[in-house]
Amino acid sequence: MSASKGGIYQRGEFWLDLVRGAGGNPASSKYYIWWYDPASGKQRRKSTGKSDVRLACDALDAHYLACHKPTASDQQSYTVSEALVDYYVLHGQERASAEAIRARLKLMSRFIDHEVKEGRIKDPFLPSQLNKAFIDRFRKWALSDPIVTRKKDQLGNWVEVPVRKRSPATAEEAVIQLKAALNHAVEHDRLSVAPKIKHLTRDEVTPKRTYRLSVDGLAEVLDFSATGAGSYSAHSDLLIPLRRYLVGAICTIARPDAVLDMSVSANRGQWMKRERRYDLNPAQRIQTKKYRPVMPVTDTLQDWLDATDEFLVCRHAYKPVAGSDNEEEARQIPVSSIRSGWDTMSDHLKLPFGWGPKLVRHSMATILANRGVSIFELEIALGHRPLSKTTDRYVIFSPDYLRTIVGGIEDVIFELAGKCGGALIPPPRRRQKRLR
Repeated sequence: MSASKGGIYQRGEFWLDLVRGAGGNPASSKYYIWWYDPASGKQRRKSTGKSDVRLACDALDAHYLACHKPTASDQQSYTVSEALVDYYVLHGQERASAEAIRARLKLMSRFIDHEVKEGRIKDPFLPSQLNKAFIDRFRKWALSDPIVTRKKDQLGNWVEVPVRKRSPATAEEAVIQLKAALNHAVEHDRLSVAPKIKHLTRDEVTPKRTYRLSVDGLAEVLDFSATGAGSYSAHSDLLIPLRRYLVGAICTIARPDAVLDMSVSANRGQWMKRERRYDLNPAQRIQTKKYRPVMPVTDTLQDWLDATDEFLVCRHAYKPVAGSDNEEEARQIPVSSIRSGWDTMSDHLKLPFGWGPKLVRHSMATILANRGVSIFELEIALGHRPLSKTTDRYVIFSPDYLRTIVGGIEDVIFELAGKCGGALIPPPRRRQKRLR
């Protein structure tokens, strides 16, 4: 049965709909791209292969952009919302930071919807209508709009719960993505000229923060992650993802996203076990300006990687061991964030407001610098000084590669072992059943 033009979503001459049988009932859960073929006088269709309507809409956008050549009329009617969508479909989703890009574009899209609802701008909203007043209103709105997470309430229903304020730096990243989307549209002839938008620099939106954790401070956070306190006093196992993150961050001084991305899976090509090296950039991931280097593996990190099934940062789910009445086995489940545990720990230890998991990276870098490691090596380990492909090929397996860095990290771990040694030991795979 043919589909009606318009369907679920329409872009140009293409529209999205299901294939429907007698009575209009869907014949499949997969969405199709439909269009009218004047040569045959019939409707044609192409499957997106997607049952998720959001992904199917992305597929239609990609199909439209591949088939449609923009005209002068198209350029004059091209909207800001279309620029945001097209930028993600053609560019953003292929980047290593795709999820972050999507979040920033979504934030800007929500603000456009908010402005239309409030009557301050008209729909369709064209790039020519963008001005400083709009950007200033966005910054103010973004800071008043909290970051939310989805949780289940007492009835088991999913609800959105505010978790923290949005930082000025995060809001400014959305402005930067808006500029990138408009420039991308000009490059692909969908827009004749991009409006001039001035974004604020990192120094203008991020106050200089000098607070760092000492070795004693790192021992405190590790101890909290192992023993729990406050709301975690009786459920310290819930802090295992935080503990795993802390060990990874201390041993690699990597950025939070890189630590959360650490895996021992062979197809990711990160862990070179025999060579005692770990590539923080997985295979097939394109390096970005926030370069992820190859790091030497300390004994402590080696122990945790040996005890890891796939991702280093994960939570544990326990189930009884078959044939045993007194043992249970831990199953490792990946997590995408350790923010909840971090915030609870931060409140309990009275850490300064505004510091997230990146504090470990900054603290370790400061500790190592103060202990006289090679600043050149420190810049490499932090990803601030990428090696050339030729140099990278011959240097990373040298015994002297980042020698002062790995020595400094091992010294810190030795001190931590004397203060909170148990926290540095990977949790056992099996253990006695807990009393219920």
